[in-house]
Amino acid sequence: MADDPNRVWPSGLTTPEAEELQQGLVEGTRIFGLIALLAHFFAYVYSPWLK
Repeated sequence: MADDPNRVWPSGLTTPEAEELQQGLVEGTRIFGLIALLAHFFAYVYSPWLK
């Protein structure tokens, strides 16, 4: 792995591989955030102790 100049230390991924992985992480975080936002909204609407 240390002999390949296209691989970045410490992950061993190439730059395009790292960018693809990071894009998936960002997209997953956005989906999680949207689900959490909806869950909090519904909890606010349907929870009697918050009104």
